[in-house]
Amino acid sequence: MDKDGKESYQVTLGGSDGSTLSGTPVPGKVVGPSFSAAEVPEVIEAVLDTYRREREAGETFISTLRRVGMDPFKEAAKGARFAATAVAA
Repeated sequence: MDKDGKESYQVTLGGSDGSTLSGTPVPGKVVGPSFSAAEVPEVIEAVLDTYRREREAGETFISTLRRVGMDPFKEAAKGARFAATAVAA
C-alpha cells in the first residue's frame, strides 16, 4: 500500500483458505498499522517467535493463534516495529 508516498505493508493473521487444515474460509485480521519494508522481516520474525513460544507440542500456527488470540502476536509485531525503528535511527 502507499502511505504518504512510501511503500508500506500490512500483515494479516488468522485467515483460512477453506482447506481441511485451516477450516472455513475467512479473511485474516490485520496485526497492526502498516509497516515499512525495512520493518517487515523483524515483524515476521517476532510473529514466528511468538508462535514458537506459545505453541503446544505438534500444534499448527493457526491452532495456536486461535487458542491464544491475536493480542500476543500484535504486541510482538508492535515491539518489532519499535526495535526496527530504533536500529534505523
